[in-house]
Amino acid sequence: MDPRIVAALACPHDGEQLVEEARTLGCPHGHRFDLARQGYANLTAGRPRHGGDSPAMLDRRRRVHEGGVLTRVHAAVVHAAVVDAAVVEAAATDAEHRGAETQHRGRALPAGIVCEIGAGPGTYLAAVLAAMPDRTGLAVDVAKAAARRATRCHPRADAIVADVWDGLPLRTGSVAVLLDVFAPRNAAEFARLVVPGGTLVVAAPEDDHLVELRERFGMLAVPAGKSSRISAELAPDFKACEVETVRTRVSVAPGLAADLATMGPSGHHLDPERLERIAAGMDSSPIDVTVAATVIRFERRATLEASV
Repeated sequence: MDPRIVAALACPHDGEQLVEEARTLGCPHGHRFDLARQGYANLTAGRPRHGGDSPAMLDRRRRVHEGGVLTRVHAAVVHAAVVDAAVVEAAATDAEHRGAETQHRGRALPAGIVCEIGAGPGTYLAAVLAAMPDRTGLAVDVAKAAARRATRCHPRADAIVADVWDGLPLRTGSVAVLLDVFAPRNAAEFARLVVPGGTLVVAAPEDDHLVELRERFGMLAVPAGKSSRISAELAPDFKACEVETVRTRVSVAPGLAADLATMGPSGHHLDPERLERIAAGMDSSPIDVTVAATVIRFERRATLEASV
């Protein structure tokens, strides 16, 4: 693993600093975690509450991303993540320009890693790292199949298996940019991990996201006003700095429409055989689908609780 990533990790049992030796992560109290052949580490303290996305769901997600269905969401996430990073990364060799940029942007991004929660194959993490050449990234997911894929998403990315609801095995204040794209949120853990002045990017579906597919495939509904509730949930520790709502229509083939319907939470509840019958019964005409999501950039307020 990249030494900067290892330095950000903490033992899931006692919170102590981990070090890597002979493809094993260990803490001073003797807890050891072997690196898998693919390079990721399983840092769950016990049995996870759920297994996360299946390999089939991750394959569907890959096809959707490769098909360009979520291109506008990708662009909004990257913009939100690097808007402040440009102060440090792009102008680092020009002191005078850097000063002007700092005044224009308002602040510089502090030290720390880029981390994506519920990363799946690490698609968003890879896009952000490509725009931030001096940063390393960590993909976090509860599914081993996701970690296997994410560890290959970018040359400067590593991956771990961990459950966001059980406390994340990362050092307090070790994260400069935290990404949460259509993923679970643990506000207390996010506040602990993100360094003061750091960035949290949250992307959540709007209530008309994929609305054309919901009845056809029996997808779960998106609660109305979800993005507003997210801001209120994070308000004690994070200040909302920028909000962008992406709403576009995308034409997709029936097979890709089925992937869209089952790559997320609905995929855990829908019968795969029934979905195959629905897709097989559809004609070959493309389907116009609404992609609607709100991307919010938060800044971590200048307070930090003691390490746990």
